Amino acid sequence: MIDIELLWENYAELGERVTEGELSREDFEKQVYAFSTFLSGMNKDYHYNGTYLPHYIDEFLDFLECFYRKYPLVKVFFEVASCYTEVSLIIDRYWQQDCIFDNEKEKIFTYWKVCPSYEKGLVYSEEMLVECSVLCETKRFIYQSKIGNVEEKVLQEVEKLREFLNNKATLRDGEV
Repeated sequence: MIDIELLWENYAELGERVTEGELSREDFEKQVYAFSTFLSGMNKDYHYNGTYLPHYIDEFLDFLECFYRKYPLVKVFFEVASCYTEVSLIIDRYWQQDCIFDNEKEKIFTYWKVCPSYEKGLVYSEEMLVECSVLCETKRFIYQSKIGNVEEKVLQEVEKLREFLNNKATLRDGEV
């Protein structure tokens, strides 16, 4: 099973190295090509990797740069939602956090995953799509907002989300 939090931290670290010029596209391409041909030589089940994986280098590097730019903002939204129960928060239809209260353990459990309806174009966008769903007994409340100029608008949007959650979700004291 994939440790999604570790994966996302790795993406952010690689994205920083690419964005800051510490890892050039050329060096990364050499590394992927070397690993792909090694893997295809070591395991015949992966014989196609030598030619297949290098075709995705540019797309992956672009993804890493966008991920690096947005992930710190995503973590701010996740932190706000993490102390509320029965909340699903999705950013750019990629990052998803679900918060569920365990009555037996009297604790909120937070789960992260890549949203099943992932649309890569949203991660690459300059805008950020924030979608939140709250289940309150038999009612579901939905919050959706698209933020332009992400860095400038995120604090305002965090406060709007917090207001929505305060009105619709159950806050568990001491669970921040």
